[in-house]
Amino acid sequence: MFLFPKSPRWLASKDCWEEALQVLSKLHGQGDVNHPKVLAEYKEIQEALALEREQSATGFQELIKPRIFKRVILGMSLQMWSQLCGMNVMMYYIVYIMQSTGAGSPLLTASIQYILNTALTLPAIIYLDKFGRRPAILIGFFLQAIFLYLEGGLQGGFGAPNPHTDPKLDAISWTVADHPAVGKAIIALSYLFVCSFATTIGPTSWTYPAEIYPAKVRAKAVSLATASNWIWNCLLALFVPPLLWSINWKMYMIFAAFNTAAFIHMFLTAPETKGYTLEEMDDVFDSGLPAWRKLERKSRMEELEKEIIEGNLKITPAHEATGVSATHVTPEKQV
Repeated sequence: MFLFPKSPRWLASKDCWEEALQVLSKLHGQGDVNHPKVLAEYKEIQEALALEREQSATGFQELIKPRIFKRVILGMSLQMWSQLCGMNVMMYYIVYIMQSTGAGSPLLTASIQYILNTALTLPAIIYLDKFGRRPAILIGFFLQAIFLYLEGGLQGGFGAPNPHTDPKLDAISWTVADHPAVGKAIIALSYLFVCSFATTIGPTSWTYPAEIYPAKVRAKAVSLATASNWIWNCLLALFVPPLLWSINWKMYMIFAAFNTAAFIHMFLTAPETKGYTLEEMDDVFDSGLPAWRKLERKSRMEELEKEIIEGNLKITPAHEATGVSATHVTPEKQV
């Protein structure tokens, strides 16, 4: 964390505009402060902060207004589905799952799964902005459902109750140890499940709720979405262990069904947010279009980039607004 640059939005909120511009130039322009994308995001941050400062603080009652409430439910639902998809179950109890396959070293095979989860989350940071949030959400739930249906089918078709002949395996109630090939397939499917989560639902379940609310209610709405995540996490920690013992392979089917329901829910309610600013979320969600159709107009960032390329936005010194030396972007029409 000490190696990461400060957030340009946070720097701008502290009137450190020059430093914010430098951070943006390194993120988007390879150090060029006049890169169109750098200036576009810089201007967007300036406009967003100006709007936030003009708006008065709002209470939680603002969240129940119809235009906002549906987005609050969407953010909380995505966090709920990120738990009910079964990822944490696969991580918390992976050693028991590996034991049921007859794996030679359950700890080693489980460790590989944790490494995959960490390593494959990093590429998602890059491609989410390129390919969008909605495809990642839908592909993630679809793949996770498939992998869990297959795991459950293999466990149910080839497994049997644990005969408890080995004291080391007394913690599990179901085993496929008599079918080594099936055990390897289950391990592979577990890895594929984790890989699909790490590259899709893992990052988007946090980024999507953080960008669908207007600035004035964002902090409170995101806090509710986060609370939803941890409430469901807690419930799973309480109820999954007895389920894993009593219904064993059927538990895979339950979580596969949750993924199926999540896919349908998100397909119908979650529009694409890539490229839109917080201030444009009202247009995205109130357009009247179904979630699977993208709003057909340029985003604010695209419009700003176009103005910059045409020479209508330039860097000029500005200190009259704050009384301190700063740098910001101001419109300057060409004559």
